[in-house]
Amino acid sequence: MHDDERFAPWGTVTPRFWTNGRPAETAQPAEPHGMQLVAERPHPPVAPPSTGPAQPEPGTREAKPAPPPEEYRERIASITAAFAAPDDHQRLAAASAEAERLDQEISTRYGPTHTHTINVRELRAHLAHLGGEAGVATRWYLHTTGLQAAAWGAAHKLTQDSARRAVHTWTSITAPQDALALGPELLTMLAAVTGEEHRIYRHVRSVLDKLRTAPG
Repeated sequence: MHDDERFAPWGTVTPRFWTNGRPAETAQPAEPHGMQLVAERPHPPVAPPSTGPAQPEPGTREAKPAPPPEEYRERIASITAAFAAPDDHQRLAAASAEAERLDQEISTRYGPTHTHTINVRELRAHLAHLGGEAGVATRWYLHTTGLQAAAWGAAHKLTQDSARRAVHTWTSITAPQDALALGPELLTMLAAVTGEEHRIYRHVRSVLDKLRTAPG
């Protein structure tokens, strides 16, 4: 599967998303490499709870995502079970393929911005991270942060967690040119979600400045 197929048709969050409130139509994910940097390690995404509202109420910080439909729960559980075996590449590949199929089914049934769809894409991001695809994982988390912000608001824990995961995976990118390519999108997202005075925003900006001035 090509990278452009992996992200079509939803794309990734770009500066235009945060201006217009709409995700870009297409995206070209960076190659899966990373920088050896220290960053806050967020908890991985988990399967949604078994009970909860059908959709969040805008601005409700305490609201929780809706439970997945009954017919999808066993498949979601099989995907998250692969998190416990990050060295089993065959199992991760199978889980990623199943997550992609589930994403297509759920987004077709509920729409690309429904919380069910967002939850599955969070799982796809973590699978990319476990598989060593730091650039791909970062783009997924940029994407899900935008969707979470639209569904819950920038201050909600789900949005903040997605943003932190985006930073964490970005700091795993080893190729400086790939980190530089994603850095501006990451900063734009953080400015909207955490604010420019937040320590995470300042950390990413500092790293980007060093990368831009590094020789070679």
